[in-house]
Amino acid sequence: MNCTESLFLLLSLLWCCTLEAKRGKSSKSDEIFREHEQQHSARDSAKYKKETHRMTSSRQDVTQDEDSTIEDVDEDKIDQIIRTSTKNLVIFFYDGYAKCPNCGEALAVVEEIDDDIEATGYIEVVKTDDRSVARGLAVATFPALVYFRRQNPITYDGDFNDSHAILRWLRSHEEVATWVLTDDSFEDYTDSYSPDEGALDWFVMFYNSEEPDCNSFVATWESVAHKFFRLRGLVNVGRVDMSINDDVTDRFRLDDAQCPIFLLFHRGKMYRYKDAAKNIRSLTAFAMYKFKDLRGYHVPEPPTALENFYEHVKERVADILEDSQALTVIGIGGLIAIVAATIYANARRKQHTVIVTDNNKSKTN
Repeated sequence: MNCTESLFLLLSLLWCCTLEAKRGKSSKSDEIFREHEQQHSARDSAKYKKETHRMTSSRQDVTQDEDSTIEDVDEDKIDQIIRTSTKNLVIFFYDGYAKCPNCGEALAVVEEIDDDIEATGYIEVVKTDDRSVARGLAVATFPALVYFRRQNPITYDGDFNDSHAILRWLRSHEEVATWVLTDDSFEDYTDSYSPDEGALDWFVMFYNSEEPDCNSFVATWESVAHKFFRLRGLVNVGRVDMSINDDVTDRFRLDDAQCPIFLLFHRGKMYRYKDAAKNIRSLTAFAMYKFKDLRGYHVPEPPTALENFYEHVKERVADILEDSQALTVIGIGGLIAIVAATIYANARRKQHTVIVTDNNKSKTN
């Protein structure tokens, strides 16, 4: 073997060794990469499981407690209880679809007084995570509690740290504090146009009971009413259903599309609440002192007795015309009466004719 061949063989061996070293290094890098991917995938899987557990933990805490004595119900069951039961109803709201670390703890607090509440004999306690029911009562945060008294809801505005505080709240909110105002009673109660000296202010919510999003504020408004009910001598709180009280709505030129609308009547002027926040604290603060920062407008003059009579007659005529069935019945009844009267009159006329004829014959004989 000459020098050239020896040199070529040596270079070939060096190239083969270098290639094998690169392959080994690449293989090791691939192995490290695969190991890293596996670790990352495991971390993602663990994170997903952890998030899933956190999302369902609140529901499991509330629904899988073997010691829980409060019935879990849905919207249909709640409607049935409110519609048919003679008892008041306490509804505990929890969030079964997102993280709610306080829901289980709050339920445990309510459970402590469940027996005391139902021992009254006229209050039933249930729990629900039905979002439709929550939206219908303007419940946006959890946990929450709403108390129905004779189908009149009120929102609990305290915390869930003390069970006896909740029990005291229920007992002190048995009475409905909101005045229900109508076309006929609004001015008689509020005396908004020309109040007497020293008369109480009136804070009135105009809402539409046929619009769920608007009607949902009734429970919150009742909480506002009770705030002032306990502070007697400050503000009266009322509500007007715009779907059935057109005269008051037209008098104040209110647009039910902006429902609910809050007006404070103070010494012959009215102040409109315009803040985006419609919670108990902000509404109460407005009626107490914040309205003074706004410009007040003179209250429109109430309709006269003649105008009220005209509106009443107009509404009655409109109702009759709209009720085609009633109009048909009246028409048929009137027609039957006319025919019956005609037949009766003809029969009397014939009878009279026969009697006269018989008398004439008797005289002739």
